[in-house]
Amino acid sequence: MFAVYYVGIKAAFLFSLVHAFVKFEPLQKHWLFLGLLYTAGVVMLSWVWFVAPQEAPDYRAWQIFWLKTGVIAVIYFKLLQRFDEGWMFWTLIVAGLGVVYF
Repeated sequence: MFAVYYVGIKAAFLFSLVHAFVKFEPLQKHWLFLGLLYTAGVVMLSWVWFVAPQEAPDYRAWQIFWLKTGVIAVIYFKLLQRFDEGWMFWTLIVAGLGVVYF
């Protein structure tokens, strides 16, 4: 049940960042910050719901997870900044679902 809440909050957070990214022109220059902000939010959520409740959590696997998440998020926002209109932009918006489910 927690996984449903986790994915839902992750999706809402990503698409609120994408909405702000698209709506406000100055944010399009700060794609690195938005990628790292998304990573920080996902790391916090994964810590609260998956790592902290365990008796003996695997910190190394968790660190690898957030490093992969950070790289994917930064690449996603960089591609959104590069392709800010047209069919590629809309393809990237839909590809955001894949970022959420990672």
